[in-house]
Amino acid sequence: MNYLITVSRATSADSRDIWEWRNDEKTKQMSISSNDITWESHTSWFEESLKNPNRYLYVSYLNDKEKIGVCRFDIDNTTHTAEVSINLNPLFRNKKLCEKILTEAIREFRGETNVALTATIQKINTSSIKCFLNVGFFFENDDNDYNYYSYRP
Repeated sequence: MNYLITVSRATSADSRDIWEWRNDEKTKQMSISSNDITWESHTSWFEESLKNPNRYLYVSYLNDKEKIGVCRFDIDNTTHTAEVSINLNPLFRNKKLCEKILTEAIREFRGETNVALTATIQKINTSSIKCFLNVGFFFENDDNDYNYYSYRP
């Protein structure tokens, strides 16, 4: 398949899409918090996220047209790390796009700042685990519910 994946910083125009993707049933099952997010709560969080210098939100596009996912990087200044998460537009799951989206988002993020990357993934989320491992993350440790990963470029 011949396609182009691009990423850019999220804007207020992306808020509704990201909210809808977050409230998708599969997304909720795989998220650390499985609750529905109200529009009001999301709007407040999203507006604060766009202002937060320690949060980077990148929206990915397929062939510069269709929004296919979002990657979030939350910087912890104490540990000089950024926790990475990804969520795909449900219409684009199982299309082998996750690794390319994550790779492009990391490349863009690394162009803006250079901190170590980590990820926390539910053990049942085998698709995300595979995606993160395939782009250079490695297993650090685990607990009852989660696996913890670090990035090795």
